[in-house]
Formats: sequence, C-alpha cells, structure tokens
Amino acid sequence: MSRRRELAEPEAPGETAEALVAKILADVIETAAMPFDEWSGLSNNPFVPLAIPIDAGRQYKVTQTGVDAAHTLAAQTWLARQDFRQTLTRPEFDKITFHAIGQTIFDCRAHLSDEHGAPDAQVGPDFYAAVARDFSKNVDRLADAARSDVDRHIPCHLFHGDQAVPAFAVGPIEFLPRADWIARYVRDPTQLAHIQRVETRAVSYSDFREQALQVGSDRDLYRAWEILSSLRNFEWVATIRMRGHALSQSHQKASVLVGLAIDAIGLRFQVEDARRFTKAGRQHLFGEERLATSPSGDFLRGSSMQMPGLGSAPGALAAKMAAERPFLDAAGKVLDAFVVGRQSGRAPHLVERWANALYWVGEARREASDFMAVVDYGCAADGLTGAKGKATAITSFAEAVLNPKGEATPPGMLSVAKAVSRVYREGRNKLAHGEAAGLFEDLSETRAIGDALLVNLFDTVTLVLADTIEKRPDVFELDEQIAFRFIETKLRQRP
Repeated sequence: MSRRRELAEPEAPGETAEALVAKILADVIETAAMPFDEWSGLSNNPFVPLAIPIDAGRQYKVTQTGVDAAHTLAAQTWLARQDFRQTLTRPEFDKITFHAIGQTIFDCRAHLSDEHGAPDAQVGPDFYAAVARDFSKNVDRLADAARSDVDRHIPCHLFHGDQAVPAFAVGPIEFLPRADWIARYVRDPTQLAHIQRVETRAVSYSDFREQALQVGSDRDLYRAWEILSSLRNFEWVATIRMRGHALSQSHQKASVLVGLAIDAIGLRFQVEDARRFTKAGRQHLFGEERLATSPSGDFLRGSSMQMPGLGSAPGALAAKMAAERPFLDAAGKVLDAFVVGRQSGRAPHLVERWANALYWVGEARREASDFMAVVDYGCAADGLTGAKGKATAITSFAEAVLNPKGEATPPGMLSVAKAVSRVYREGRNKLAHGEAAGLFEDLSETRAIGDALLVNLFDTVTLVLADTIEKRPDVFELDEQIAFRFIETKLRQRP
C-alpha cells in the first residue's frame, strides 16, 4: 500500500470527508492521462506504486497528493470510530480504507446527473456529499467482512499436571489443563488419535514431527502436528471468545486479556511463585550460560534456569485455588466488564483504571530490574486510586482500604503514608524524573513494599468494584473523581 509522505505539511485541520474525496478524485482524473513511466517514477519505492486499489488486479494511479489525502481520510475515520480501533489493527484498517476509496471512486458515476459525462470541476457539493456517504458505507462493509467470531486459545504455564488443579474461569477466560483442552477442542477423531499417540508417548514428538512434515504426508497427520506445535510444552490453555474482531486484532487483544487474568491469579501468590505463571509470548523466564576467565586464564562456567509452572505438595494447589474462588470471581466480573466495554470503545472509568493498574503490577512482578519494578508499582498505585499524580490522594485512598478506622500504626510497622511515600514519592517520581539513581542500586526493599502495598489494595478494591458493578452500575455514569470518592467512602464504611 502506498505510504504517506511523513514530512509533508499536515492537512488543514478539520478538512471534511467531502473535501478529501474531492482532492482524491481530482488527483485520479489528472493522473489518468499521465504516461506510465512518468507516473511510476513518482514513487520513492519501485515496489510500492502510488495507487489506490479497487479490487484484485485493478487500481487507480495517483500522485503523492492523492495518497496523502487518502491517508488523512483514513486517519480521520480511524479517530472518529472507536469500534474500528478496538476490532481492527491500524494497518488492516488502512488497507480497508484504501479499498473503500477505490470502490467508491469506481461507483461514483452513479451520482452524476445526465449533463455530466464524467466527474469534473463543475460537479457540485451534493455529488461529493453522496460520494463521501458511499465511502462510509464501503468502509463499514469491508470492515464487517474482515471481522469474525473466534475462540482464541493461548497456551500457558500455571500449575504442574500432577497437582490435579481442575479447570476454572476468570470471568470470560477459561483455563483448561492440556488434556481437557485437547478433549474438548480437537473434534476430528483421526486428528485426536494422532495427538493422543504423542500425549501418551507412544511416539516421540520428534518422530511425529518428521512423519507429519514428510512430502505427501496425510493431511490429518499434518493438522495434528500443527496443533501440537502450537501447544508446545505448555500444560494449560486459556480460551476466550473474541466476537467481531479481525483475526490479528483478536489474537493481540486475547493475549493481553489472558495476561491480565494470569496476573489476577498471581495476586493470590507470592512474587516468586507468581513469576512462574506465564503464557505464550511472554519471555521473562529464561536460561543462560555464564562464562568467565580468572586472571590465570582458567575458565569459570555457570548456568541458571528459570522454570515455568508451579508445583507443591499433592492437593495443596487445588485446595488453594478452591479457597481463592471469591477473589477470582470478583476479578472475573471486573475483567468481563472491561472486555465488554472494549468491544466497541472504552470500559467504565473505574474498570479501565483497575485493568491498567493490574497490567502495571504484572509487569512489576516480572521485571528483572528493581528500579523499573518500583516505577511500575508507583504507576499502578496512581492508576488504581484515581490520584492523577497526587501522592496525598493515593495515601487517602490507600488508608481507606488498609486502615479505614484510622488506627495507630503498631511499633516497628510501616504506616500506609510512609509506604506510599517510599513507593511513589521517593520511588516512582524520583526514578522516573532522573532525580535518583536506578541501575545497580539496591531497591529490593522498596520493591517489596510496592508489591505488598498493591497486592493488599487489589485484595479489597477488586471485591468492592465487583460488588459495585453488580449492585450500583449507576456509579459508572458519574464523573470519574466523584465515582472514586464514592468507592473511597464505601471502603471507609466497611465494618
């Protein structure tokens, strides 16, 4: 697809769709008479001609002027339509827009009156208004054709298979042990039989792969290998139904949403255990070989390995997950509200804050660097409390959660105000603004304070927010700061 001239002067602010359509159409008419060699020489990239596609094999020649106007029309449409921004990637949308422009130009003669044999400068504003409406309809039609409903499956590591943790859900996301997922979703009996041979170790994966990739191999054998190669060595699979999304966008969003659900599960575990929960696409766990030489020339070698998945005493993790059901149900309710809102726009403000803060906490827990983790925790505290950068507001909200009765801090314990100051004022602010050194500084204590602060905030805020979604949905219609004051008051009034 032709690219916009990045250093070009921006289009006039507020330029209408009708004006942009007129500019594109005029450029198409002018360029149509241009010799091919002259037109092709206008492109800086010989493999990307300046053109607007109509359909397979057909296109309109344009100059950079027409390309820039088409990109501007695409950008304006993109910014005006949140549903497009949620269900399509920007590159996909740009392609759809260019095809919509091409098809609109191709059909524009239908709006010409009898005295006009072809579009020219004499056609009036009604013509361009009609063409702009056609463009809008074509964009909707092509976007609808690109979107579909699919179940997205994201392999992940949670609990070792010998823990016998049963399938469970966090809101719209269902987590199934590998064997359960295979039994439910591999519906072709021949493919299932092939997969079961590998799962039961009747045949090794390497031998199975070799058989499947041989020239002329059985189609079901190859399909079974595709499924197994996607699952790799993951012991769990998370599934979420993505409705009305283009395929690439549905995968990207599903991966983020599954990540949020995994981070919510991780809140119920210590940091080092939660780090072992991961999914396809996350690469914070790794193994490395270490090599050095001593002054005498002797080689010194070492290695480290971070293993995914969590194990424990028999039955311990199954019992823990059963005990954590109330929190996970509440987190699922909030996550479901986030998914529904993000289908066509934004979720309610408090839900958006919760989801973004959860993302920050998850990043903090996976972060290898203490100082970056402290910054992440500080951002999470600001977002979850609706403080908008005010440490006093973070402290007030945190005290409503952690010390609603205003009791004195026991000797030797860190007060809520001091915890917020360590993580936000002395931590996040000074680190992010360059006022404090980060690399090679020991910030492990501040990091631990940040984790304890945020985990305890989420413990309570998640339950209160889920209860508000169920019983007082009207709160989400209020101004954000008023809604936060409602939640803070509700927190302080707990028995």
